[in-house]
Amino acid sequence: MTTLWKKWTLNCAAGEVIGIASAGLIAYLVNTLIGEPTNLDEKLLVLVAMLLAGFVEGGALAWFQYRILRTKFTSMRQKEWMFYTVLVAVLGWFWGMLPSLFLIPQQINGQGESNWDLSNPFLFSAMSIGMGLVLGAIFGIFQWFPLRKHAEKAYLWIIANALGWGLGLAWIFTFASIPTEESSMLFVVLMGAIGGILAGLSLGAVTGYFLERLTPKSAF
Repeated sequence: MTTLWKKWTLNCAAGEVIGIASAGLIAYLVNTLIGEPTNLDEKLLVLVAMLLAGFVEGGALAWFQYRILRTKFTSMRQKEWMFYTVLVAVLGWFWGMLPSLFLIPQQINGQGESNWDLSNPFLFSAMSIGMGLVLGAIFGIFQWFPLRKHAEKAYLWIIANALGWGLGLAWIFTFASIPTEESSMLFVVLMGAIGGILAGLSLGAVTGYFLERLTPKSAF
């Protein structure tokens, strides 16, 4: 394990623990204020609040990642890395919130139950990992835009993020599913923090492996 890999992994963990804990806090406050959204105005309020969570998560992760990237890719500009990372994080939360808010009916088959048994841990884990692979690839594509200007074979970053987020999102979903409506704000934030740090460590460990193998482009 090189110094670069260790620093990158720890910085990814720091960014995610801040981001996911903040998302848990925002979700708790929104749920306390309005409960389960039932009309369009409430649903839009929840959506805006969670987009704010995406902004915080993306900003924290981008800032911590850039602290390490600038040591290897000295010509990379911070605002460029921040822009694409925050943008894809906000879009990710937007896509993630749409089904539950607007597309999935509250009553399914007249019984309020889904045909998917998400209480099954194997099914839940498989769905989380599958979603992480897809969203991670999209995340990698967005970060590839600034990275390709500075790194050889930057397309590997797409694979790295797909694998990293495949593991990371499973941790986030698992710990986000633990709190109940009766859980305290402290417990919700704590579960978010634990899920965030495990997700960040997973993301950092995988993408850090690929980062070590990327070489800066020659200036000539």
